[in-house]
Amino acid sequence: MKKRVISILLAAIFLLISTTTVFAENNQVKNYEGNFLKESGPIEITDGLRDQLKKMREKSASDVQPMAEAPPLSYLEVYAAISSQNPTYEYFTANQTSSVADHGGAEMYIVTAELGYGFQRHAKIANSAFLPEVQYQMIDLDNDSIVDGWFYWWDASGYDSGLFTYENRSANYPFNTMFDSIIIK
Repeated sequence: MKKRVISILLAAIFLLISTTTVFAENNQVKNYEGNFLKESGPIEITDGLRDQLKKMREKSASDVQPMAEAPPLSYLEVYAAISSQNPTYEYFTANQTSSVADHGGAEMYIVTAELGYGFQRHAKIANSAFLPEVQYQMIDLDNDSIVDGWFYWWDASGYDSGLFTYENRSANYPFNTMFDSIIIK
């Protein structure tokens, strides 16, 4: 009987630890870099992305429960680029295959957007080694202080152009891997 009670307690503790509900303050931004990204300010969610993310969230979570585990990765895209050569964000559409602006220069950052939670983020440009993640910002689609997704900034400084690829694997079931790419001019 004593072993059974201990087993039940351990199982309950494990369940409490393994479920994650994420709350965040509005406009939570983690900035590792210096002046260039601070001067550009937080990235905005375009109406098109907001609509697309809301549709995906509704499709993937028809019965959301309070205190449920974090949602799986259900949407991912290369969202924007900013560089010292083009110092305002160039926002990409979901089906865009290359940037319009000519990027590059001393600093270049590429922004990805995702809905849900992943844990194996990998970004590359022009077959480089993995690019460092230098900043992130939470996405809260309906201002309920629950994180719906994330923007991530990738440091591609030193590259003038090339194919930018990004992939991430869901942190929870179904543990899917998602991928997107764009040619940066």
